[in-house]
Amino acid sequence: MELEGKPEESRPPCHVLARNLLYPGSHTRRFPVPDEKVPWEVRAPPRCHPGRNPMGRTGLRGRGRLHCFGPNHALHPVVTRWRRNLDGSIIRKSLKKMLEVLVAQYPLSDVWALPGGSLEPGETLPLKLKWILRREFWPQFQNLLKQGTEVHKGYLDDPRNTDNAWVETVAISVHFEAQNDVEMKRLNSFLQGCDPELCIRWQVLDKRIPLHANHKELLRKVSALLGAYY
Repeated sequence: MELEGKPEESRPPCHVLARNLLYPGSHTRRFPVPDEKVPWEVRAPPRCHPGRNPMGRTGLRGRGRLHCFGPNHALHPVVTRWRRNLDGSIIRKSLKKMLEVLVAQYPLSDVWALPGGSLEPGETLPLKLKWILRREFWPQFQNLLKQGTEVHKGYLDDPRNTDNAWVETVAISVHFEAQNDVEMKRLNSFLQGCDPELCIRWQVLDKRIPLHANHKELLRKVSALLGAYY
């Protein structure tokens, strides 16, 4: 009973995805790093030379598939609305309101993801987000982000991370409380529908949602913020 209400303690103390043995999009394999050898302060085998990753060893040096050494900045908007019955009433599960979240499936990808990603230097919206929004809605979406709530800022456990390059993201909750929210209707009308290989949808949000594992962690934080079912 002592652990009840303390979900933070049940989660791994160090990055996990950043130690996946097979590096994504390649045949490169990482040097296996057990949990106890992740911190830089702990002595490790010679192949695990010190790097700059703030969370510790990943088993791979270099830049990998990331754009630059050191932090690679990203932005992940988590756009949600309440899940409703046909009569407009909010659907509940285990007494908690249920959410729907906006997700996208990009060309050449077999998984769904939050509509965000890497930020190029000087850019305020990720290319992947611009891809799903028509250009005329970009300024309005930036306003929505300014009004949103930051749920995460900093290191993101990502399979592309290495000892010398890693992802740091800002995740912002953009929640539409009302069923007839004008901004939500505008957003829906400006979602890009012309690319047949790009799929966009509102997906029921719970822990079984078929999303990247690191994106699911951001959804967990948004659910906690809104007191919603997860």
